Amino acid sequence: MQEEYLDYYANFDEEQRLTCQNITRIEFDTTINQLAEYTQQCQKLTELGAATGRYSLFYAQEGVEVTAVELVPELVSQLKQNVEIKGLNVHIHEANATKVPFISDRSQDVVLILGPLYHIQSQGEREAVLREAHRILKDGGTVAIAYISRFFVAGLLAKMSSSLVTPEVLSELNETGLVTTSEVDAFFRTGYFASPSEIEALVESNGFGVIDLLQLDWTLH
Repeated sequence: MQEEYLDYYANFDEEQRLTCQNITRIEFDTTINQLAEYTQQCQKLTELGAATGRYSLFYAQEGVEVTAVELVPELVSQLKQNVEIKGLNVHIHEANATKVPFISDRSQDVVLILGPLYHIQSQGEREAVLREAHRILKDGGTVAIAYISRFFVAGLLAKMSSSLVTPEVLSELNETGLVTTSEVDAFFRTGYFASPSEIEALVESNGFGVIDLLQLDWTLH
């Protein structure tokens, strides 16, 4: 499954999606605004699943010491290019968010996890991401997590095609958070879609407290 995920993003214009679509601009602006309270005094920030660096670049421009972790080689290359073009200093690592030993314990004021949790289908690996975030976060620090609701995906599938609104597809989504039918593209087949209560349980079981829950139904591309 990881190979299909890597292949998908190797051939998908993520930079175009992040910077040129009105929906993703709204998503970015809303996220930055909602995080402002927790990033104003931030000195060190890590983004797990940084893609081409939309958020990492923003915070680096704000004077924050940023560490960006990304798994897909093609996205890492684009991230490095973007950093070079803007003349910024960002610590970039090509690595899986489940294991970031190159980041010191309790060293980060903020950790962003704005992509990995809806791309990791293994419960154990999702928990590993949260454990690493907890390890590298300073006491009193903030972790920001994005996920895609399975309820939203159900509505999206219905909008895409009536053939996707079947007991088999919807039961699989509702019970497992997965969509494995060949009628959808690799983004869905390699994705994991959660419920709000599941995400709250995940973060709380890995040592975090929930401060706020913001739901945005336009996060899918």
